[in-house]
Amino acid sequence: MIARCPPAEGLIATATYYLRQGPRKLGEEAFQFFELPDGRGYHLQSFLVLQWPVSHTQRVTLELDPAWRYRLARIEWEADKQVTLARYQIEGESLRVRIEAAGRRSVELSSPWDGASFDYPAALFATALCKQLQLPPGDNSEIDLVRIMLPSLEPERARCTCARLFDHQQTFEIGAFSVREFVLRGATELVHIWVDEAGVPLCLERHEGSELVRFDLVRYRLFRY
Repeated sequence: MIARCPPAEGLIATATYYLRQGPRKLGEEAFQFFELPDGRGYHLQSFLVLQWPVSHTQRVTLELDPAWRYRLARIEWEADKQVTLARYQIEGESLRVRIEAAGRRSVELSSPWDGASFDYPAALFATALCKQLQLPPGDNSEIDLVRIMLPSLEPERARCTCARLFDHQQTFEIGAFSVREFVLRGATELVHIWVDEAGVPLCLERHEGSELVRFDLVRYRLFRY
C-alpha cells in the first residue's frame, strides 16, 4: 500500500509555471501558497530556474498579514555560483532594504512605503498584488509600485494605472476557469494577469520594452481557499 501524505499545514495551493518567450522555454517557477496558523497572515514561496535575463536560480518568499499587507520579502539570486541576497522589510511607514552579494559592498536603503505594492517577475508577487487590489470589475485606479530591478534587485518606485476587466470564463493550458483579469500599465511596461477565485495566477504576461515573457500554469493543486 502507498501511504498518501496529507498536504502541509496551512497549504492552500501548489502550482508550476513554464516561462516562455514565443516558442522558447525560459525556465520554470514552482510556487506554494500557505495560510499561517491562528489567522496570522500568509506565506508565499517560489523556486525559479531561469535562462532570463541570464542563467540563474531564485528562491523567493513573501510574508503578508491577514489583510494582504506586506511584512517582508526575500530574494536569493544565484548566477555563476555567485549569490545575491535581498531583504525588503516593511517597518511602519518605511521600506528598509538590504542587498548583499559576494565581492560587492552591501546596499542598505530606506524609503517611504505609503502602501505601495511590489512588482517582480514571479507568480507569487502577482498573487499578492491581485489580492491587495480592491477594484470592482470594470474599474481602474492609479497605484504606486516598488519595482525590483533585475539583476541588481534594487527597488525603484513607479506609478502605474491598474484596471480590472470584467470577470469571465476562459480556457487555459490546464483547463477552463472563472477568471479575474487585471492589467497594469506604466510608462514603459505592461503586465497582464489572469487569476482564479483563489487568487492563483492562471497566466501572467509581462511586456518589458520590446520583450514579452509569459508565465503559463502547467500543474496546479488547490486544497482550499
